[in-house]
Amino acid sequence: MKTLSYRLGHHLLGIEGLALLRVGSSVDEAARQRRVDEIRTLVDRLEEPPYSASREAPAVHTEAGYAAWASSYDAPGNVTVALEQETVHELLSELPARSSVLDAGCGTGRHTGFLVENGHDVVGIDSSPEMLAIAKAKVPAAAFELADLERIPLADDCFDAAVCGLVLSHARDIQPAIAELARVVRRGGRLVISNPHPFATGLLGWRATVTDDAGRLVVIPEHAHTHAEYVAAFTQAGLQVAACHEPALTRKQARDQAKAGLEEAFELALTGIPVVIVWDLVVSG
Repeated sequence: MKTLSYRLGHHLLGIEGLALLRVGSSVDEAARQRRVDEIRTLVDRLEEPPYSASREAPAVHTEAGYAAWASSYDAPGNVTVALEQETVHELLSELPARSSVLDAGCGTGRHTGFLVENGHDVVGIDSSPEMLAIAKAKVPAAAFELADLERIPLADDCFDAAVCGLVLSHARDIQPAIAELARVVRRGGRLVISNPHPFATGLLGWRATVTDDAGRLVVIPEHAHTHAEYVAAFTQAGLQVAACHEPALTRKQARDQAKAGLEEAFELALTGIPVVIVWDLVVSG
């Protein structure tokens, strides 16, 4: 597993470069010139604070990362979770009344709670005991089980629907987990899968980072999966794509990511960039 190495000045140069590319075809010469001027300033001052600030985050196994993250996972401010949850809950609102639903990789139970509140019978599974403990306390009406997505200890065709939120990016190969999810949902049932968008993980380099019990910043490894990878895995598992949603950063959300006072650069670079991918699927057999 690789250590994440981060230097603020290098990150800002990347943002400025992306902003310049995105504004390059516009007629706003002044905006392009501001990007060039800020790039020159950054290059000249890379060895000065705040641009010289750097940090390293060693990679840890998923279980260790989520054990450390469990107590703060539900804290507000995670834009990926906010964008994902709005879209996923909209899709889950369409489920028939009193559906039996599997929340696979349920974490702290954020989707579990929504489903229970809407009258569904829910089973949540997760590989993190720490995340499950929070979910059980938060949603006592649901059933929970410690389990791996690639080996779900439940019978074939036992759910009307399933949701798997922001989990599969931790897997190098998504096919085994997708096959298991398809196996436990009845033919004609619904499967909603969300993940960090491959643009965010593959090109922007966004990662899940957390401070562990020793006070170290650590990173949970993630893998960028292309649309083609998803479609191949869905086809092999007998799933049909009903829709694909790609929630993107708003102008305000892009500016909220800004560092070192470079709000305009972040706005130009990141507005409209998809950070989540949400698949709406039907089990066809």
